[in-house]
Amino acid sequence: MKSAFLLLLAALAVFPMTGFAQENLTAANLPDFLARFETNFGPLESVFRHWLDEKLPLRDEAGQSVARRPLADFLLEISHLRQISHQLAGKPDDLVLAAKLVISTETVADDLFDASQIAYDNDREELGARLSGLETVIAGNKRLLADYLLALAADRQARLQQLEREVEELRRKAKEGKK
Repeated sequence: MKSAFLLLLAALAVFPMTGFAQENLTAANLPDFLARFETNFGPLESVFRHWLDEKLPLRDEAGQSVARRPLADFLLEISHLRQISHQLAGKPDDLVLAAKLVISTETVADDLFDASQIAYDNDREELGARLSGLETVIAGNKRLLADYLLALAADRQARLQQLEREVEELRRKAKEGKK
């Protein structure tokens, strides 16, 4: 059972890194990126389900979980991340969904960092290394998503400013027409 878990961790550390070259995300290529991004969710869930099922000894001296929050919450966050990712793939110009995805991805990356530190603190170096590797992949994807979010927000801001100028011009012309 332990060897199967280690094999799963090894596959997980390699699998998410495939197909994620540095790229500039656009509304056109975002759905493809999100499809590749979602390949991380199944392996992440598997590792943390195994962690929960096996009750791996990542606890403090009193036997209490030392995670920032319960592992079950991490599984819920992955489910939430998957849901938002699907929604954004269907509506790549949705600024709110893009912001939610960046925030949720950041939460998952933070949880992975915390989990890797817990593993290291409990002399589970191999698990810590795998979790740390996953955190690096997820954090890299979060940076790409954050750049997309900022570009989307900048485009919306520019459009809003353009519309405001047009409204102001129409108001000015309307006042001139009344005189």
